[in-house]
Amino acid sequence: MKTNRKVILETIKQVIAESAKVKFAGHQFMLKVDVNEDPNKKGLKIQFIPTTFGQISQTEQNDIAIELETRLEAGLEEYGMRVERDRNLKDKTIIGFFVYIEYFDKIVRQALAGQNPGTVEAEKEIDNIEDTVNGKI
Repeated sequence: MKTNRKVILETIKQVIAESAKVKFAGHQFMLKVDVNEDPNKKGLKIQFIPTTFGQISQTEQNDIAIELETRLEAGLEEYGMRVERDRNLKDKTIIGFFVYIEYFDKIVRQALAGQNPGTVEAEKEIDNIEDTVNGKI
């Protein structure tokens, strides 16, 4: 039984170490960026976990979420990425967002296609890469 407790404590320490603290709108949050485990929402999850519970009203939480989403969108825009608010979290005190995996797929394909993504030549390069990956060439 002590072994399980040790594993749990080590896991908790690791999660805390990987999190960063963010102060926003007078509240402190732990920022957690991880891979989303939900098969219906494959991608990157971004969570703002309050460090003190019960101090943020639902209205204030929504206002904070809107502002966070605006800032995340602005920061990811140059990469052609968007975030969506994750409202299906079990813990309703967490403000969560996710970025679909398709955005990362597109960035990787563009990087492999050369300097002119979106052109006919680049699309041919992408097709060649996909054919090679799928064993057609």
